Amino acid sequence: MRWQLNGPWPVRGGAWCIPAGTIVGDGGIPASELPMPMPLNAEAMDEASALQMLHWYPPEHWHLIKFVHGINRDAVIAKRWGHK
Repeated sequence: MRWQLNGPWPVRGGAWCIPAGTIVGDGGIPASELPMPMPLNAEAMDEASALQMLHWYPPEHWHLIKFVHGINRDAVIAKRWGHK
């Protein structure tokens, strides 16, 4: 899974601020080193990370979740609801 931050993310009570543009996950800061869930300003860069965002946040926040171009938003949402 992989995300890119579209804004700064203060973590650990503000002791560390991860800057916008940072990649988290595969090829970036390991997600295991950060608190979860990812913030809503994190753009999902693959289908697995997009699906994970939908699991973390309630449906009323889904319109705020950003997916990179090329991810079929409707298909990922259908998968989240358990449809094929």
